[in-house]
Amino acid sequence: MKENSIKNISKNDLWNQDWFIDYFIEGIINDGLNKEACYQIKNFIYKTHPKSFEELLNNFIIQLKGEDKSYSSSTIEFLERLASKQNHNLNCYLRTTPSKTRVIQWPNNPAAKVKNPQHYFDIFEDNFYREKQPLINKNTAIGSAGSCFATRISHQLQNSGFNYVIEEDDMPSDFPLKDLVNSNYRSSPARVGTLFNVPSMRQMIERGFGDWEPEFILAENEGKLIDPFRACKTLYNDYEGFIKDYKSHNEFLKKALYKCDVFILTLGLTEAWYFAHSGKFTSISPHKINPILLRQKNLNVHENICELEKLFSIYKKYKPNIKFIISVSPVPLNKTFSETNHVVTSSCLSKSILRVAANEFALNHPKDVFYFPSYETVLYGCKDPWESDQRHVSPSAVERVMELFAEMFLEDKNEFQYSAVLKQKEINSSIIIKLKNLLRPLIKKFILK
Repeated sequence: MKENSIKNISKNDLWNQDWFIDYFIEGIINDGLNKEACYQIKNFIYKTHPKSFEELLNNFIIQLKGEDKSYSSSTIEFLERLASKQNHNLNCYLRTTPSKTRVIQWPNNPAAKVKNPQHYFDIFEDNFYREKQPLINKNTAIGSAGSCFATRISHQLQNSGFNYVIEEDDMPSDFPLKDLVNSNYRSSPARVGTLFNVPSMRQMIERGFGDWEPEFILAENEGKLIDPFRACKTLYNDYEGFIKDYKSHNEFLKKALYKCDVFILTLGLTEAWYFAHSGKFTSISPHKINPILLRQKNLNVHENICELEKLFSIYKKYKPNIKFIISVSPVPLNKTFSETNHVVTSSCLSKSILRVAANEFALNHPKDVFYFPSYETVLYGCKDPWESDQRHVSPSAVERVMELFAEMFLEDKNEFQYSAVLKQKEINSSIIIKLKNLLRPLIKKFILK
């Protein structure tokens, strides 16, 4: 290779180099600027010999504004966007302020802690967001649906006195609201149950607005009848009970969806089961249904985005001002139907697909859909994120997630009060551990004797 064929792209006199000018022109052609404008720019460069892009931009825009040509304004807009891109390329990694450092540099940087403590952020204390979206106050009607983690969010909002919509109430009248976080009651505005996959969420919206009427089909579990499209606790003793509840549920669900100003979607997993004869997705455990009727599907990124877009368009058709908050549940898969992947790798694949789909969905609708990073907060922002099974989210992690929610979406975050989730099994486990610690010395002493 000859030395004169090597091109140094960091020199100060680049705008005097023919090859650099050629690179620049080829680049803006590839960016989509029409060739006539590109050739005009190239001729202007050789005529005026600018020393920088800024000098070229200012002088060329002055010339364009003096011309009466239809493409001048579009060329000016293009060049101004290009200047913005250049500026971002130059400065995007610079830690100019602590607030910028917080969002561009991974927390817990040891060098920053020593040299620039104002630029140091603790990953277990910081909230992972860039912009606030104060969508919610005490009067905002809120609904939610999705995985089991969605129940945690709905319970915390209800306990803080926010206007969480409940049209179909399954909570006993004498049940204390303060104990809601330890229950399975009021997990959604109507008794839709847990909806792990996006097609089930879309079907729920279709059902509520009357765009889909599910077939009268039932599954059976331990002698009780279940609606295969609703993974709720409602069980039926006979067909008459099912039909009566079917009609009332649809009415309650419709009222609930119409009432909501903000709807929270928590995506759970990509592995799903659907009926071969209809293509409709079930929301209950597939082992409760004759397996010859079902097919498996692991929805990819594109399929999940399409399902979200369908859901969005249906809801918007009936409620044009609805806003969505979308998140991915951090709870891993309990089981996988994959024949090649371990359940852990299946879980990572599932969450990764949903995270990308949620991101694309939010980008498609920047004024109506807002991503809520609960998934990232649990995985990276909590010292002790899991319960003993290493799968369900710990109370302290839920608190961190709700702190983030209040920071991002509430007009007044001080109105939110977190209620600890303390399950009985955790209490029992704690007691057993204490007893073991007390008895261990006595047992050891007895054995030695």
